Amino acid sequence: MIKNVKIVSEHAQVMELANELKFEMLKELIRSAATCQQLATAFGESKQKVHYHLNKLLEAGLIKLVEDIHANGKEVYYRATAKNFVLDFALGEHLSEGTINGRGVIQSILESEYRLPLSAIAARLLKDSLKLKARQKLLIVTGKYNLPLVEKILLEAGRMGIHTTVIYQNTELLKAKFEEYSLPAFNADYEHFNRLLKSSDVYLNLNGEARNVQLLDKDKIKLRIGHFAKSGQIIQQKKIRVAMMPGLLRDTLSDKSIESELQFWKALDIDYEQLSKDTIEVCAKYQDNEYLELTGQNTRLRYGVQSIFAETGSFTNHPCQSPVINYPGGEVLMVPVPFSMNGEIKGDVAYALGEQILEPHLLIENNEIKRFSAKSNEKLLAKAIIAGGLDGRKIALICLGTNPNVSLGNIDLSFKQKSRGLLSVYWGNNRSLGGDVTGNVEWFLQIEKPELITNQSTR
Repeated sequence: MIKNVKIVSEHAQVMELANELKFEMLKELIRSAATCQQLATAFGESKQKVHYHLNKLLEAGLIKLVEDIHANGKEVYYRATAKNFVLDFALGEHLSEGTINGRGVIQSILESEYRLPLSAIAARLLKDSLKLKARQKLLIVTGKYNLPLVEKILLEAGRMGIHTTVIYQNTELLKAKFEEYSLPAFNADYEHFNRLLKSSDVYLNLNGEARNVQLLDKDKIKLRIGHFAKSGQIIQQKKIRVAMMPGLLRDTLSDKSIESELQFWKALDIDYEQLSKDTIEVCAKYQDNEYLELTGQNTRLRYGVQSIFAETGSFTNHPCQSPVINYPGGEVLMVPVPFSMNGEIKGDVAYALGEQILEPHLLIENNEIKRFSAKSNEKLLAKAIIAGGLDGRKIALICLGTNPNVSLGNIDLSFKQKSRGLLSVYWGNNRSLGGDVTGNVEWFLQIEKPELITNQSTR
């Protein structure tokens, strides 16, 4: 399979591309495979000369053999090793993808090769999901990695006459705020945010890095809790629409990274009205059940349903509408009745503190983790529980994904929970949904083929 991008970082590779005929041959082999004879005919050169150049390109790793059938007396086919070749201009200093405009390359690939209209997707997000109109105010908090989405949103917001304010907080700034700011400076930072929030119609939090940076200072934690409570009051009083995104987009020029971002934009490239209908339909299926039972391989968990919400990917007037959207949209959120959840869970994967935990196995009593193990990263699981504070062991939500455009393949793990049919067990804070769990760390466990039994006693 041909790669999306190859970084040209070796002197020998640069030298080969300096030859005009080799350069033109490589461009031809990017478009399609060809034999030596076909290339010789196309460029009006001798077969011997073309064959010599092909061997040099092979040695440099710029092309490869596609079909080697010498035994049948037929010619060999050649093909470029990638669809795009990017020159690392840092030759002689250091080799790093950071020296290349990775964002420009990725955007070009997504738009030209996969025909994804990124600006149109951002415009639809503003209009059909966030329901923003001209002269309304949008407040965005972002770090470094989600700037690609923010840039598209800013462009389309300007065209639509939407007033936008951006607060930038990357990992380094967050660490400085948590570890180096004085208490007055830390307090002033949150006061500034709440002043901006008061004048906003929509708050969009795309600061995924914040989930991987821990605040340990007890005095600062106390201050932040107070400011979060104030933010909640402002949001409720002003009826501010709130949307967030837990995952991160990265500028690394690897096929895995590009495929992951491709999946992300596809998940946003959705009919929001249809997604709302589908999510509300799933919500209705479970909302009248007092108890539900989750079953599967080595999993059996029974719990009471206190309340249920439809995270529809957009803001609707439906009674089940969740107060907060998490992009990509599409999820049913169930708040369990306190002390009602008992059983054991064998998950496919968990995602905590920016890392993956394989095959977590949990014993649950009265909504809390009593014992746990995992195939890998078990210590990380323990760390997430401890960092969660007094409610770190309490399950906050049971979630069912409803987005048909989220692939379980190569996509950021934190986006997978939106995949249609995927069940996630979530730890963190459920206060905004009427629950009583206030875990300090958000993490979740995923079950890919769940079965929810609904024939329990109904309300």
